[in-house]
Amino acid sequence: MKCLNIAIGLSIFLISGCAFKNYGDEEFKLQIASHGKDVMWVPTKIEMTHEMFVMAKIRQDDLIYDLGSGDGVIPIEAAKKYGVQAVGIEYNPDLVALANRNAERAKVKNLVTFKEGDIFKEDFSQATVLTLYLGDSLNMKLKPQILKMKSGTRVLSNTFQMESWIPDEKTKISSGEMAYLWIVPEHIDGNWQFSNIPNIEKALIKIVQKKQFFEGAIYEKNLHKISFEIGRIRGDLVEFEYTDKSSKYIFRGKVLGSEIIGTLNNDPNLKVVGRRMPS
Repeated sequence: MKCLNIAIGLSIFLISGCAFKNYGDEEFKLQIASHGKDVMWVPTKIEMTHEMFVMAKIRQDDLIYDLGSGDGVIPIEAAKKYGVQAVGIEYNPDLVALANRNAERAKVKNLVTFKEGDIFKEDFSQATVLTLYLGDSLNMKLKPQILKMKSGTRVLSNTFQMESWIPDEKTKISSGEMAYLWIVPEHIDGNWQFSNIPNIEKALIKIVQKKQFFEGAIYEKNLHKISFEIGRIRGDLVEFEYTDKSSKYIFRGKVLGSEIIGTLNNDPNLKVVGRRMPS
């Protein structure tokens, strides 16, 4: 169960009719729209939790971080369903204590950790899966930090988006609520020297990246030759297409450090290697 922004929290508080239900236990009484830091608490649906896990394609070697973890439902469900390690970061110490008791009741204390802390100060950079239920404004404040995470990190948000960062996937659960998935892209903005591009000797490709999308231009001997648009990065996987002399080429490859290695048109005889050039 998680937290929402104040406006959404108040709406649910008024509409739900169950604001006075206790979502905690005998030691801590927890109600919908309970106050927290910057947000109000609202329960996360189990269906939403499991749908986000499916979208993320959870593996047993994943490390899940849940920001604003509330009563701990996401880390606990992940540990129960997939046997993964999961960490929840929560500002409210009473919720941290409740989450720990819930984990003990679910018999997953060996897999989950709940930390009392500020999500803007705690380090969650080691996460391979990051889950959010925070509100549009908090998502936007976190976005610069999230984009610096390791490429391939899967970021999931219940209900709220991140404005200009278009989701890689989205889905709707039975209640009508939306879940969104972003995959942190590798950073490939800049100049790359590509070898084995057909009909082009020593191709220079200049890439302009916009999160998981990019556009570019191919140069030969410093002369502009071809432009392309709608290149895409999914983690460390790169894809773009261009047309040269009426022939269409689709490049698919992978970023490996300072190189991009792949093929054109899935032809093993058209292996292409790109090397990042100094800035």
